[in-house]
Amino acid sequence: MGDIQADRLDMRIAPSVVPSELKDLVSSFNHMISRLEESFNQLSHFSADIAHELRTPLTNLITQTQVGLGKSRTLEEYRELLYSNLEEQERLAKMINDMLWLAKRDHGLIKLEQTPLDLSDEVSKLFGFFEALAEDKNIVLSLEGQVQQIQGDKAMLRRAISNLLSNAIRYTKSGGSVLVRLKNFSDNEVSLTVENPGPEIPVEHLPYLFDRFYRANPSRSRQGEGAGLGLAIARSIIDAHGGRVEVTSKSDKTAFIIYLPTTIKAIQ
Repeated sequence: MGDIQADRLDMRIAPSVVPSELKDLVSSFNHMISRLEESFNQLSHFSADIAHELRTPLTNLITQTQVGLGKSRTLEEYRELLYSNLEEQERLAKMINDMLWLAKRDHGLIKLEQTPLDLSDEVSKLFGFFEALAEDKNIVLSLEGQVQQIQGDKAMLRRAISNLLSNAIRYTKSGGSVLVRLKNFSDNEVSLTVENPGPEIPVEHLPYLFDRFYRANPSRSRQGEGAGLGLAIARSIIDAHGGRVEVTSKSDKTAFIIYLPTTIKAIQ
């Protein structure tokens, strides 16, 4: 035990070398160290991911500014440079705000406000928000089904569903359609499915899609895709409501399925 440190969490005590009355204690200790090792690895990867995601927009800002200052330019050229820098600054601000939100949620600092919600009405309103983006990509948004009224935090659930819709539109090709399906899953639980056509996501990636900064294709650039926090935020919001979210992917479609209790049952 004395040899185990933060950089040596792979060490375990062999149950075979201790008296029988200590085997259960050793087993529990080994399980504890395994959980700590997993948490340290996740923290290490998360820190590396943050550094990587912040580096790209910062590098773009520095490079663009250096180029702009390299010689005298017209007023219009400086204006274009400022607009370009503003896009990167807004991207940074959103990423930082998302990380702060997740940190607050992890520490129980985000409180839910329960109000009666009609999910059909909420989805229709979100369709209105995404209508212009969908039309630009020649994508059809459609809603099927009706569910009983639920209790939930309107702003948070809108954000979760919005993140799933944004994700679905992003990966749907021109001429495709995004379907939202509502269903009374049981007497006290409803489901909301966001389904879009697209290539199958390999099964080994599915359990990690809701991890922060996770990318099924590590070589893909984040440019124009967000910071990789949208699905993590969506899962955090659904968890806070006592629900769960799943993902399935077949040869021609991917579906994110939210299950929500009709009343909030989670302890915040």
